[in-house]
Amino acid sequence: MTVDRLKERHQELLRNRRVVDHLDPLPRPVRPDGRYHTWATVGGERREVLLGRLVEVRLRPPAYRQERLRDWQTALEAALPPVLRLSWAAGLPVTTPLHPAVFPTGALDGLCHPVPGGGALLLVDSGLLDLLRGVVKIMVAAGPEGGEPLLAGERVGYALAEAFNAHLHGNGAARPRPLPELSGARAAVAGELWRHALGFLLAHEVAHVLRGDLVSGVRWTEARTPVGVLDARSVGWAGEHDADRLAASVLLRDADRAAPRERDERERLLVVGLLLPLFVQEAVHALAERTGAPVPFAGCHPPAAARVGALVEHLARRVRAPGAVERAARASAWLEEAVDGAPPWLLAARELAEEEPEPGRERAAAHHPAKRRGRRVTRQAGSGAQAGRTPPTGQAGQTGQGAGRAPDEG
Repeated sequence: MTVDRLKERHQELLRNRRVVDHLDPLPRPVRPDGRYHTWATVGGERREVLLGRLVEVRLRPPAYRQERLRDWQTALEAALPPVLRLSWAAGLPVTTPLHPAVFPTGALDGLCHPVPGGGALLLVDSGLLDLLRGVVKIMVAAGPEGGEPLLAGERVGYALAEAFNAHLHGNGAARPRPLPELSGARAAVAGELWRHALGFLLAHEVAHVLRGDLVSGVRWTEARTPVGVLDARSVGWAGEHDADRLAASVLLRDADRAAPRERDERERLLVVGLLLPLFVQEAVHALAERTGAPVPFAGCHPPAAARVGALVEHLARRVRAPGAVERAARASAWLEEAVDGAPPWLLAARELAEEEPEPGRERAAAHHPAKRRGRRVTRQAGSGAQAGRTPPTGQAGQTGQGAGRAPDEG
Protein backbone atom coordinates (compact mmCIF):
# COMPACT_ATOMS: atom_id res chain seq x y z
CA MET A 1 0.00 0.00 0.00
CA THR A 2 1.34 3.42 -0.97
CA VAL A 3 0.36 6.91 0.10
CA ASP A 4 -0.97 7.53 -3.42
CA ARG A 5 -3.31 4.57 -3.01
CA LEU A 6 -4.44 5.95 0.35
CA LYS A 7 -5.23 9.26 -1.34
CA GLU A 8 -7.31 7.41 -3.91
CA ARG A 9 -9.12 5.58 -1.12
CA HIS A 10 -9.88 8.92 0.54
CA GLN A 11 -11.35 10.27 -2.70
CA GLU A 12 -13.42 7.09 -3.08
CA LEU A 13 -14.73 7.46 0.46
CA LEU A 14 -15.77 11.07 -0.16
CA ARG A 15 -17.44 10.14 -3.44
CA ASN A 16 -19.16 6.95 -2.24
CA ARG A 17 -20.61 8.71 0.81
CA ARG A 18 -21.81 11.56 -1.44
CA VAL A 19 -19.80 14.22 0.34
CA VAL A 20 -18.04 15.65 -2.72
CA ASP A 21 -16.92 14.10 -6.01
CA HIS A 22 -13.27 15.08 -5.58
CA LEU A 23 -10.91 17.58 -3.95
CA ASP A 24 -9.25 18.80 -7.13
CA PRO A 25 -8.82 22.58 -7.52
CA LEU A 26 -11.84 24.35 -8.93
CA PRO A 27 -11.41 26.01 -12.36
CA ARG A 28 -12.22 29.38 -10.82
CA PRO A 29 -11.62 30.37 -7.20
CA VAL A 30 -14.73 30.86 -5.10
CA ARG A 31 -15.01 34.39 -3.75
CA PRO A 32 -15.33 34.53 0.06
CA ASP A 33 -18.59 35.94 1.35
CA GLY A 34 -20.04 37.13 4.63
CA ARG A 35 -16.84 37.67 6.61
CA TYR A 36 -16.62 39.91 9.66
CA HIS A 37 -14.07 42.53 8.66
CA THR A 38 -13.32 43.99 12.11
CA TRP A 39 -13.57 42.61 15.62
CA ALA A 40 -15.81 45.53 16.58
CA THR A 41 -18.52 44.12 14.30
CA VAL A 42 -18.45 40.52 15.60
CA GLY A 43 -21.88 39.77 17.05
CA GLY A 44 -22.91 43.37 16.48
CA GLU A 45 -25.93 42.81 14.22
CA ARG A 46 -29.53 42.95 15.38
CA ARG A 47 -30.53 40.16 17.73
CA GLU A 48 -33.02 38.67 15.26
CA VAL A 49 -30.29 38.45 12.61
CA LEU A 50 -27.89 36.73 14.99
CA LEU A 51 -30.52 34.24 16.13
CA GLY A 52 -31.65 33.69 12.55
CA ARG A 53 -28.16 32.56 11.63
CA LEU A 54 -28.19 29.95 14.42
CA VAL A 55 -31.68 28.75 13.50
CA GLU A 56 -30.78 28.39 9.82
CA VAL A 57 -27.95 25.98 10.65
CA ARG A 58 -30.26 23.86 12.82
CA LEU A 59 -33.04 23.63 10.24
CA ARG A 60 -31.14 23.71 6.96
CA PRO A 61 -27.47 22.68 7.23
CA PRO A 62 -25.70 23.56 3.98
CA ALA A 63 -24.15 21.12 1.55
CA TYR A 64 -20.50 20.14 1.83
CA ARG A 65 -18.32 22.57 -0.08
CA GLN A 66 -15.47 21.22 -2.11
CA GLU A 67 -13.23 24.26 -1.82
CA ARG A 68 -13.49 24.32 1.98
CA LEU A 69 -12.79 20.61 2.35
CA ARG A 70 -9.83 21.06 0.05
CA ASP A 71 -8.49 23.86 2.27
CA TRP A 72 -8.70 21.63 5.34
CA GLN A 73 -7.14 18.73 3.44
CA THR A 74 -4.20 20.95 2.53
CA ALA A 75 -3.81 21.94 6.20
CA LEU A 76 -3.85 18.31 7.34
CA GLU A 77 -1.32 17.21 4.74
CA ALA A 78 0.99 20.02 5.87
CA ALA A 79 0.57 19.08 9.55
CA LEU A 80 1.37 15.35 9.40
CA PRO A 81 5.03 15.40 8.20
CA PRO A 82 6.25 17.46 11.21
CA VAL A 83 4.53 14.98 13.53
CA LEU A 84 6.24 12.06 11.78
CA ARG A 85 9.61 13.84 11.99
CA LEU A 86 9.15 14.43 15.73
CA SER A 87 8.24 10.78 16.17
CA TRP A 88 11.41 9.76 14.35
CA ALA A 89 13.44 12.15 16.55
CA ALA A 90 11.92 10.46 19.60
CA GLY A 91 13.18 7.10 18.34
CA LEU A 92 9.75 5.98 17.14
CA PRO A 93 9.87 5.80 13.34
CA VAL A 94 6.54 5.20 11.60
CA THR A 95 6.80 2.61 8.83
CA THR A 96 3.08 2.14 8.12
CA PRO A 97 1.74 4.23 5.20
CA LEU A 98 -0.55 6.95 6.59
CA HIS A 99 -2.59 9.71 5.02
CA PRO A 100 -4.48 12.44 6.91
CA ALA A 101 -7.97 12.86 5.49
CA VAL A 102 -10.68 15.43 6.12
CA PHE A 103 -14.07 13.73 6.41
CA PRO A 104 -17.40 14.48 8.12
CA THR A 105 -17.06 11.84 10.83
CA GLY A 106 -19.00 13.82 13.44
CA ALA A 107 -16.40 12.74 16.02
CA LEU A 108 -14.57 14.89 18.55
CA ASP A 109 -11.36 12.98 17.84
CA GLY A 110 -9.57 11.64 14.82
CA LEU A 111 -10.42 8.14 13.61
CA CYS A 112 -7.82 5.63 12.46
CA HIS A 113 -9.54 4.00 9.47
CA PRO A 114 -7.66 0.88 8.28
CA VAL A 115 -7.42 0.31 4.54
CA PRO A 116 -7.33 -3.23 3.09
CA GLY A 117 -3.83 -4.02 1.92
CA GLY A 118 -2.12 -2.10 4.70
CA GLY A 119 -1.96 1.50 5.80
CA ALA A 120 -4.60 3.75 7.29
CA LEU A 121 -6.46 6.98 6.76
CA LEU A 122 -6.33 9.36 9.71
CA LEU A 123 -9.83 10.81 9.44
CA VAL A 124 -10.44 14.22 11.03
CA ASP A 125 -13.91 15.74 11.16
CA SER A 126 -14.36 18.85 9.03
CA GLY A 127 -16.66 20.41 11.64
CA LEU A 128 -14.14 19.80 14.42
CA LEU A 129 -11.46 21.63 12.45
CA ASP A 130 -13.75 24.65 12.04
CA LEU A 131 -14.62 24.58 15.73
CA LEU A 132 -11.03 24.34 16.94
CA ARG A 133 -9.88 27.12 14.62
CA GLY A 134 -12.73 29.35 15.78
CA VAL A 135 -12.06 28.72 19.47
CA VAL A 136 -8.35 29.48 19.00
CA LYS A 137 -9.17 32.82 17.35
CA ILE A 138 -11.72 33.79 19.99
CA MET A 139 -9.39 32.80 22.81
CA VAL A 140 -6.57 34.92 21.45
CA ALA A 141 -8.87 37.86 20.63
CA ALA A 142 -10.73 37.85 23.94
CA GLY A 143 -8.94 35.58 26.38
CA PRO A 144 -5.75 35.18 28.38
CA GLU A 145 -3.48 34.55 25.39
CA GLY A 146 -3.96 37.85 23.55
CA GLY A 147 -3.41 40.80 25.89
CA GLU A 148 -5.91 43.66 25.61
CA PRO A 149 -9.16 42.01 24.41
CA LEU A 150 -10.51 42.72 20.95
CA LEU A 151 -13.81 41.05 21.85
CA ALA A 152 -15.68 41.32 25.15
CA GLY A 153 -18.98 40.85 26.94
CA GLU A 154 -22.01 39.28 25.29
CA ARG A 155 -20.27 39.28 21.92
CA VAL A 156 -17.82 36.62 23.17
CA GLY A 157 -20.76 34.43 24.14
CA TYR A 158 -22.35 34.85 20.72
CA ALA A 159 -19.12 34.13 18.83
CA LEU A 160 -18.69 30.90 20.80
CA ALA A 161 -22.39 30.04 20.41
CA GLU A 162 -22.09 30.35 16.64
CA ALA A 163 -18.98 28.16 16.57
CA PHE A 164 -20.46 25.41 18.78
CA ASN A 165 -23.88 25.61 17.09
CA ALA A 166 -22.27 24.89 13.71
CA HIS A 167 -20.48 21.87 15.14
CA LEU A 168 -23.48 20.45 17.01
CA HIS A 169 -26.04 20.91 14.24
CA GLY A 170 -24.16 21.42 10.96
CA ASN A 171 -23.14 17.83 10.05
CA GLY A 172 -19.57 18.95 9.45
CA ALA A 173 -20.72 21.22 6.60
CA ALA A 174 -21.96 24.37 8.35
CA ARG A 175 -19.48 26.94 9.60
CA PRO A 176 -19.88 30.07 11.65
CA ARG A 177 -19.45 33.40 9.95
CA PRO A 178 -15.68 33.80 9.43
CA LEU A 179 -13.96 35.90 12.07
CA PRO A 180 -11.55 38.73 11.25
CA GLU A 181 -7.88 37.97 10.84
CA LEU A 182 -5.49 38.54 13.74
CA SER A 183 -2.25 40.42 13.33
CA GLY A 184 1.15 40.82 14.92
CA ALA A 185 1.85 38.93 18.13
CA ARG A 186 -1.75 37.71 18.33
CA ALA A 187 -1.47 36.06 14.91
CA ALA A 188 1.78 34.36 15.97
CA VAL A 189 0.24 33.01 19.19
CA ALA A 190 -2.90 31.81 17.39
CA GLY A 191 -0.76 30.11 14.74
CA GLU A 192 1.23 28.22 17.37
CA LEU A 193 -1.86 27.14 19.31
CA TRP A 194 -3.56 25.96 16.13
CA ARG A 195 -0.45 24.08 14.97
CA HIS A 196 -0.14 22.23 18.28
CA ALA A 197 -3.88 21.47 18.54
CA LEU A 198 -3.92 20.00 15.04
CA GLY A 199 -0.66 18.20 15.77
CA PHE A 200 -2.18 16.52 18.83
CA LEU A 201 -5.20 15.26 16.86
CA LEU A 202 -2.87 13.61 14.34
CA ALA A 203 -0.21 12.52 16.84
CA HIS A 204 -2.83 10.66 18.88
CA GLU A 205 -3.77 8.59 15.81
CA VAL A 206 -0.10 8.08 14.91
CA ALA A 207 0.41 6.81 18.47
CA HIS A 208 -2.21 4.13 17.84
CA VAL A 209 -0.24 3.01 14.80
CA LEU A 210 3.00 2.95 16.82
CA ARG A 211 1.28 0.85 19.50
CA GLY A 212 0.23 -1.72 16.89
CA ASP A 213 -3.47 -1.01 17.37
CA LEU A 214 -4.18 -1.43 13.65
CA VAL A 215 -3.47 -5.13 14.17
CA SER A 216 -4.36 -5.78 17.81
CA GLY A 217 -7.32 -3.44 18.17
CA VAL A 218 -10.88 -4.73 18.07
CA ARG A 219 -12.91 -3.73 15.02
CA TRP A 220 -15.33 -1.00 15.99
CA THR A 221 -18.16 0.22 13.77
CA GLU A 222 -19.64 3.67 14.30
CA ALA A 223 -23.05 4.31 12.76
CA ARG A 224 -23.65 7.83 14.12
CA THR A 225 -21.62 9.76 11.58
CA PRO A 226 -23.32 12.33 9.31
CA VAL A 227 -22.70 10.10 6.28
CA GLY A 228 -23.22 6.57 7.53
CA VAL A 229 -21.21 3.75 9.05
CA LEU A 230 -17.42 3.94 9.47
CA ASP A 231 -14.99 1.27 10.65
CA ALA A 232 -12.21 2.05 13.11
CA ARG A 233 -10.25 0.26 15.85
CA SER A 234 -11.15 0.11 19.54
CA VAL A 235 -8.45 -0.39 22.17
CA GLY A 236 -10.25 0.52 25.40
CA TRP A 237 -9.70 3.43 27.75
CA ALA A 238 -6.27 2.30 28.92
CA GLY A 239 -5.06 2.22 25.31
CA GLU A 240 -6.50 5.68 24.64
CA HIS A 241 -4.76 7.16 27.68
CA ASP A 242 -1.51 5.56 26.55
CA ALA A 243 -1.95 7.04 23.05
CA ASP A 244 -2.50 10.49 24.62
CA ARG A 245 0.71 10.20 26.63
CA LEU A 246 2.70 8.92 23.67
CA ALA A 247 1.38 11.74 21.45
CA ALA A 248 2.30 14.36 24.05
CA SER A 249 5.80 12.92 24.51
CA VAL A 250 6.37 13.07 20.75
CA LEU A 251 5.11 16.65 20.44
CA LEU A 252 7.23 17.89 23.34
CA ARG A 253 10.24 17.29 21.09
CA ASP A 254 9.12 20.39 19.18
CA ALA A 255 10.41 22.66 21.95
CA ASP A 256 13.91 21.17 21.59
CA ARG A 257 14.27 22.90 18.22
CA ALA A 258 13.91 26.38 19.72
CA ALA A 259 16.75 28.59 20.91
CA PRO A 260 17.27 28.37 24.69
CA ARG A 261 15.74 31.79 25.37
CA GLU A 262 12.67 30.91 23.29
CA ARG A 263 12.27 27.32 24.44
CA ASP A 264 10.25 28.01 27.59
CA GLU A 265 7.65 30.14 25.82
CA ARG A 266 7.32 27.62 23.00
CA GLU A 267 6.83 24.81 25.49
CA ARG A 268 4.15 26.77 27.36
CA LEU A 269 2.22 27.37 24.15
CA LEU A 270 2.73 23.74 23.17
CA VAL A 271 1.14 22.50 26.41
CA VAL A 272 -1.86 24.81 25.97
CA GLY A 273 -2.25 23.83 22.32
CA LEU A 274 -2.10 20.07 22.73
CA LEU A 275 -4.61 20.19 25.61
CA LEU A 276 -6.96 22.52 23.72
CA PRO A 277 -8.81 19.78 21.76
CA LEU A 278 -9.68 18.12 25.08
CA PHE A 279 -10.81 21.43 26.61
CA VAL A 280 -13.06 21.94 23.58
CA GLN A 281 -14.45 18.42 23.96
CA GLU A 282 -15.42 19.20 27.55
CA ALA A 283 -17.16 22.38 26.39
CA VAL A 284 -19.05 20.56 23.61
CA HIS A 285 -20.41 17.95 26.00
CA ALA A 286 -21.36 20.58 28.59
CA LEU A 287 -23.22 22.69 26.00
CA ALA A 288 -24.98 19.68 24.50
CA GLU A 289 -26.17 18.68 27.96
CA ARG A 290 -27.40 22.17 28.86
CA THR A 291 -29.17 22.85 25.58
CA GLY A 292 -30.60 19.43 24.73
CA ALA A 293 -28.46 19.01 21.62
CA PRO A 294 -27.30 15.57 20.43
CA VAL A 295 -23.96 14.74 22.03
CA PRO A 296 -21.26 14.01 19.42
CA PHE A 297 -19.94 10.50 19.85
CA ALA A 298 -16.56 9.97 21.47
CA GLY A 299 -16.08 6.43 20.21
CA CYS A 300 -14.13 4.34 22.69
CA HIS A 301 -12.35 7.36 24.17
CA PRO A 302 -12.58 8.12 27.91
CA PRO A 303 -14.44 11.27 29.03
CA ALA A 304 -12.51 14.42 28.19
CA ALA A 305 -12.12 15.39 31.86
CA ALA A 306 -10.44 12.06 32.62
CA ARG A 307 -8.14 12.45 29.63
CA VAL A 308 -7.17 15.98 30.71
CA GLY A 309 -6.38 14.82 34.24
CA ALA A 310 -4.23 11.91 33.09
CA LEU A 311 -2.43 13.98 30.47
CA VAL A 312 -1.73 16.89 32.83
CA GLU A 313 -0.20 14.45 35.31
CA HIS A 314 2.01 13.09 32.53
CA LEU A 315 3.01 16.56 31.31
CA ALA A 316 3.80 17.85 34.80
CA ARG A 317 6.61 15.29 35.05
CA ARG A 318 8.09 16.15 31.65
CA VAL A 319 7.78 19.84 30.81
CA ARG A 320 10.73 22.02 31.72
CA ALA A 321 9.18 25.48 31.28
CA PRO A 322 8.05 27.01 34.58
CA GLY A 323 4.31 27.70 34.67
CA ALA A 324 3.44 25.67 31.55
CA VAL A 325 0.74 23.55 33.19
CA GLU A 326 -0.60 26.57 35.10
CA ARG A 327 -0.94 28.50 31.83
CA ALA A 328 -2.98 25.66 30.38
CA ALA A 329 -5.17 25.69 33.50
CA ARG A 330 -5.85 29.41 33.01
CA ALA A 331 -6.83 28.79 29.39
CA SER A 332 -9.18 26.00 30.47
CA ALA A 333 -10.77 28.19 33.16
CA TRP A 334 -11.26 31.06 30.70
CA LEU A 335 -12.93 28.81 28.14
CA GLU A 336 -15.21 27.26 30.76
CA GLU A 337 -16.32 30.70 31.94
CA ALA A 338 -16.65 32.17 28.43
CA VAL A 339 -18.76 29.24 27.22
CA ASP A 340 -21.33 30.13 29.89
CA GLY A 341 -22.37 32.98 27.59
CA ALA A 342 -23.37 30.58 24.80
CA PRO A 343 -26.40 28.68 26.23
CA PRO A 344 -28.80 31.67 26.21
CA TRP A 345 -28.21 32.05 22.47
CA LEU A 346 -28.45 28.32 21.79
CA LEU A 347 -31.63 27.90 23.86
CA ALA A 348 -33.27 30.88 22.14
CA ALA A 349 -32.33 29.41 18.75
CA ARG A 350 -33.76 26.03 19.76
CA GLU A 351 -37.05 27.66 20.77
CA LEU A 352 -37.32 29.47 17.44
CA ALA A 353 -36.39 26.33 15.51
CA GLU A 354 -39.15 24.39 17.27
CA GLU A 355 -41.67 27.03 16.17
CA GLU A 356 -40.56 26.77 12.54
CA PRO A 357 -43.08 24.74 10.47
CA GLU A 358 -41.87 21.29 9.50
CA PRO A 359 -40.76 21.06 5.84
CA GLY A 360 -43.68 20.15 3.62
CA ARG A 361 -46.37 20.76 6.25
CA GLU A 362 -47.67 23.96 4.65
CA ARG A 363 -47.50 22.49 1.14
CA ALA A 364 -49.52 19.46 2.25
CA ALA A 365 -52.12 21.69 3.88
CA ALA A 366 -52.42 23.79 0.72
CA HIS A 367 -53.45 20.71 -1.30
CA HIS A 368 -55.93 19.36 1.26
CA PRO A 369 -59.55 20.43 0.49
CA ALA A 370 -60.64 20.60 4.12
CA LYS A 371 -57.60 22.69 5.03
CA ARG A 372 -58.28 25.08 2.15
CA ARG A 373 -61.89 25.53 3.24
CA GLY A 374 -60.80 26.07 6.82
CA ARG A 375 -58.38 28.82 5.79
CA ARG A 376 -61.08 30.57 3.74
CA VAL A 377 -63.43 30.53 6.72
CA THR A 378 -60.69 31.94 8.92
CA ARG A 379 -59.92 34.75 6.50
CA GLN A 380 -63.60 35.61 6.07
CA ALA A 381 -64.16 35.71 9.81
CA GLY A 382 -61.05 37.82 10.28
CA SER A 383 -60.30 35.95 13.47
CA GLY A 384 -57.88 33.29 14.65
CA ALA A 385 -54.27 33.50 15.64
CA GLN A 386 -53.06 32.15 12.32
CA ALA A 387 -54.43 35.06 10.30
CA GLY A 388 -52.68 37.75 12.28
CA ARG A 389 -49.82 35.92 13.89
CA THR A 390 -46.44 37.63 13.87
CA PRO A 391 -43.63 35.21 12.88
CA PRO A 392 -41.11 34.55 15.63
CA THR A 393 -38.06 36.75 15.46
CA GLY A 394 -35.14 35.22 13.56
CA GLN A 395 -37.06 32.80 11.35
CA ALA A 396 -35.74 32.02 7.91
CA GLY A 397 -36.73 34.77 5.54
CA GLN A 398 -35.87 37.51 8.02
CA THR A 399 -32.17 36.86 8.13
CA GLY A 400 -31.23 38.21 4.71
CA GLN A 401 -29.57 36.43 1.84
CA GLY A 402 -26.91 33.88 2.58
CA ALA A 403 -27.92 33.29 6.22
CA GLY A 404 -26.59 29.93 7.36
CA ARG A 405 -24.34 29.43 4.36
CA ALA A 406 -20.77 28.51 5.12
CA PRO A 407 -18.56 31.34 3.79
CA ASP A 408 -14.90 30.89 3.04
CA GLU A 409 -12.23 31.93 5.48
CA GLY A 410 -8.69 32.71 4.55
